[in-house]
Amino acid sequence: MTALTLAIPSRDRPQSLQRCLASVARAALAWPVEILVLDQSVQPLVMPGPWRIIHDPACPGLPAARNRLLAESQAPVVCFLDDDVELAEDFVVVLLALVAREPEIDAWGPVVECRSRWRRRWHRLLQLGAVRDPRRLTAKACDRPSAALFGCCFAVRRAAALACGAFDARRPGYALGEDLDFFLRLQAQGGRTRFAARLCAVHHHDPGGRAGRWAHLRACAQWLHLLARRHGAHNPASLAHMALALMAVALAGGRAARR
Repeated sequence: MTALTLAIPSRDRPQSLQRCLASVARAALAWPVEILVLDQSVQPLVMPGPWRIIHDPACPGLPAARNRLLAESQAPVVCFLDDDVELAEDFVVVLLALVAREPEIDAWGPVVECRSRWRRRWHRLLQLGAVRDPRRLTAKACDRPSAALFGCCFAVRRAAALACGAFDARRPGYALGEDLDFFLRLQAQGGRTRFAARLCAVHHHDPGGRAGRWAHLRACAQWLHLLARRHGAHNPASLAHMALALMAVALAGGRAARR
């Protein structure tokens, strides 16, 4: 029986995906794990290996791709990975142990990123609601409950993900904030999530193959509008927040060296 699906949406980033799949294959070796890739590239990928590649260039964006992978999975737990993530060699064994030992938990993270600790903290300020964002101070591996995890690498019980409506496929492209939106709905359904310090991965933050600058700005505007509607009463936009957001853009704009 398959215990875990490692689900990777990808589009036009074969080098990043190849690096990701190499780490996934090492981590999944000898474990009851299926590896699914949803390839949204126009030209289908040819990457032989112990994984199944679903070619679907018509898939409209990241939330829709994750929903497709969720539907294709045959496992009780699905771990969603960005294609620019590398897993530690013990990632799968640690995750399966957590799943068996913690039946009350619905989702686990986090990720150890390339960006520096302070760069990540500034980056959290880009969003309305940053003061209340449960992830805002997570700049290193930690063990603690959280209302949300990072979208680049997290594992969730498949039944819990389906019960909260999965991902919002109305959000086009590689939209900002679809991960936080998902976790807020999971939490509203009574889902429990936590960071797990022993789960280790590296997020390379490869910007290639994503939508152009204007499409990215439209996605930013959509996400800010969503947060303003949902959370504005609790954390309204202000001149101080705008100044912090501009500072965050300046500090997070450069490509950070791997730590």
